[in-house]
Amino acid sequence: MKPLRSTKRGWLNEDMGAQQGIYKDVDGAPFKIGDRVKVVSLSDDTADEDLLGSQGSVLYFEYSCGCGQTFPNDPMIGVQFGERTAEFWKEELSVLNESQREPVAHTPTKTSQQP
Repeated sequence: MKPLRSTKRGWLNEDMGAQQGIYKDVDGAPFKIGDRVKVVSLSDDTADEDLLGSQGSVLYFEYSCGCGQTFPNDPMIGVQFGERTAEFWKEELSVLNESQREPVAHTPTKTSQQP
């Protein structure tokens, strides 16, 4: 299967170097597009320390910017934080599970109540 790639230039692609970012799920990639993730570490000096601990959503995978990525399991991962986007290695991110997300108001239903 040939991955779908974006060739559209725009603020995101020009600022992040994502000329050929893949904006669809890729079999074998460490995350899925839209996954909620948290920045848990920074691997190099080019990363923005202000984003450590931030939560965002996986927006794209980048395999061709010359940073040593390998297809499909080791891309640069574009993560969107509101209006801002930054790229990370898979080791720098952790998928959020339900217990790590912001609390959501929940009204119990008959199927979720204890007997």
